[in-house]
Amino acid sequence: MDLSVEGKSERIPPGSHICQLYSKVTEIPGVTARLLRVGLSLNEKCLFAAAPAQIQELRDELTKLQVDVDELIASGQLVLYDERDTFLANGKRFDPYYLLSTHQTFIAQALREGWKAVRISIDMAWLTKDTGTAEQILKYEAASDAVFTFQNAPIIALIHYDHNKLLTSLAVEMLKLHPISVVGKYIKRNPYYLNSEQYMLKILRINKEKANNNITSL
Repeated sequence: MDLSVEGKSERIPPGSHICQLYSKVTEIPGVTARLLRVGLSLNEKCLFAAAPAQIQELRDELTKLQVDVDELIASGQLVLYDERDTFLANGKRFDPYYLLSTHQTFIAQALREGWKAVRISIDMAWLTKDTGTAEQILKYEAASDAVFTFQNAPIIALIHYDHNKLLTSLAVEMLKLHPISVVGKYIKRNPYYLNSEQYMLKILRINKEKANNNITSL
């Protein structure tokens, strides 16, 4: 399972949660197409969710890689979403655990259908616009890493964030939660990757301290 960026490849094991920080939204389709092409060739079910323009660009990139997009969609092996409702609680609200549950449902469905594993790619800047907070995003990333990476789940997730719209502090925290990251033209393993279970405990501790401070201020 390989991901290639600008000629450099990394071995991607099952359960991997990969972060791409992009400067231009047009950087998404090229990286995603290469990841999905490998999955499609390995009899894996693949999903891409993003704005309509990026969906079309992905189709174009896959076609350049000699992938028959329409045939794969018809077979159910490739699923493309350009509407956010499916991934938002009640179709309106970003909930990190609800999004995680959609991944788990997708895995279960794919395995029932006879596919060997799944690959998903989502533009989080598109998905969380006006619906998600920085804290919710970090909870999603930490929970996904804990559920999938440490259980070697049959999934590879490539999650995209607009670097220009992230606070510097959030970008730093985001990178801590991903063992492999794509930044610009580079793909690299992260030496600062943290244990997600410890990270979740850190978030819970901070939330508890906030709650206590609110109580004492009453």
